Amino acid sequence: MKRSLKSLAVILLMSVVVFSCKKDKDDLEEEPTRKELITNKWKITDVRTGGTSILLLVPTLSCITDNIVTFKSNETFTMEEGANVCSPAFEGSGTWSLVENDTKVKLLFSEPEDNEVLAPITELTTTTLKISYYFEDVPIPGNYEIVLQKQ
Repeated sequence: MKRSLKSLAVILLMSVVVFSCKKDKDDLEEEPTRKELITNKWKITDVRTGGTSILLLVPTLSCITDNIVTFKSNETFTMEEGANVCSPAFEGSGTWSLVENDTKVKLLFSEPEDNEVLAPITELTTTTLKISYYFEDVPIPGNYEIVLQKQ
């Protein structure tokens, strides 16, 4: 009887060790890379300057708040109009990459025309992407933050 109690105790102890090791292994899951985080479908939800939404100041820009930007893992992207279409259309496609130690996203548009955009990433989480860009061809030129939410 003593021998079977010792065996049972050893088996229980080994079970605890095995299961606790498995839990530790699960806890060591790697965080997604910045590229993995960006590779998603994103909806533009706001455009800000100086912390203020310009959509309140320029209501005609509200047409972009249902636009979808899709960053694919093969480093191509598309920008598509939502139900509320802008005039002129706010869409295009091309290639993208992370540059400068993954702190900026570089967009090379091939459609509607060749154009390069280099935008610093101001925030990147599993649900939010914020990029900054200096717009010249707008009524009030300046640095704007584009807020996107994961779809």
